[in-house]
Amino acid sequence: MQEIWRYADRARTQLGTAEAPVISYAGLWLLLALVSPAADADAITGALGLPPEEARAVAEKLITEPHPTVAAALGAWLADWVVPTTSLPVDVEPLPDQKTLNAWAAEHTRGLIKTMPVTVDDDTMLLLATALVTTPEWTEPLTIEDGHLVLRNSLQAIVETSAGPVAVARPASRDGVDVFSVIAAPDVPADDVWVVVAEVIEQYASGEATHSTHPEDLADGHAWTVKRERREYAPHDAPEPNSVVFTTRLPAWNADASHELDAAPGVTSIAEGISARLPDQTGGIEFKCAQNATAAYDQNGFEAAAVTAMAWMSGSARPGYVERKIRHVQVSFDRPHAVIAIARGGVWDGIPLFEAWVTPEMFTPAEFD
Repeated sequence: MQEIWRYADRARTQLGTAEAPVISYAGLWLLLALVSPAADADAITGALGLPPEEARAVAEKLITEPHPTVAAALGAWLADWVVPTTSLPVDVEPLPDQKTLNAWAAEHTRGLIKTMPVTVDDDTMLLLATALVTTPEWTEPLTIEDGHLVLRNSLQAIVETSAGPVAVARPASRDGVDVFSVIAAPDVPADDVWVVVAEVIEQYASGEATHSTHPEDLADGHAWTVKRERREYAPHDAPEPNSVVFTTRLPAWNADASHELDAAPGVTSIAEGISARLPDQTGGIEFKCAQNATAAYDQNGFEAAAVTAMAWMSGSARPGYVERKIRHVQVSFDRPHAVIAIARGGVWDGIPLFEAWVTPEMFTPAEFD
């Protein structure tokens, strides 16, 4: 869905998250879209790419018509001492304690996210959250050599882009989610790599980029070497004479990240629209928007989840503090590259679910289960 692609581009630029270890702009878009009728129509149309009622209809359809490998959920909770001056755009439940909210996050992310990205206290008035999770498995497990993943089949290609040639790898998935890894030359800034990722996806969708796609004069490049060699194959596996045979070494990796999203497109408009429906407070009303996200890539598949939340608090309250554990994995191999997971099929078709800027710090040794 192009609106979410465009939203991701704007949010990445506005937040400066091109090198985020893992983030879900789709999860944030869903949250904002579901309550968008509460915001200024022009502002939210500019931010989300659709008029408020249309954006909400799309978001509701995504939640009510789940993808086989993608699940999404909405939670909305109101403190019992808060009486809205105007009806809220979503149905709400009584605001529970932090333990119950953390359990909600875990339940709706298949246990991948165990804490709500915001902390509630006695001054929390309203909390809205979306959960998004996907866990596709590769059609065939990747092989492991010397602690690295090795891809011999599926999509492997050298694709020409506006930033020069890039290497692309996409293991075949049985679950309707494509996970692309794209590596550009070391001197290409991360922001430009995401532009290239969109070009690669477009070429793949149009059939221009397929397995073994490469320039006619293919030579050693920034992430690949070309060797002429003889190998023995079983008759049924033998490639055509003089053909190009790809073998791609990929890192196993995982990442956890927490993001402050107050500055993301559309957040302020939503916050102000909702605040206008809540009772006035002596110190005014403050808001917070944040996301907890996680992702892992190994020989069996890919898993990623995000919980995105917005909270409205009485402005006279002392801001809450969130204690988070961030895992930094550091293994020296290869260099940074982009990973994106895109849903295929149904109402989710074409939606970019998760992005990851994979760096050596995120790599983990590949091991058999």
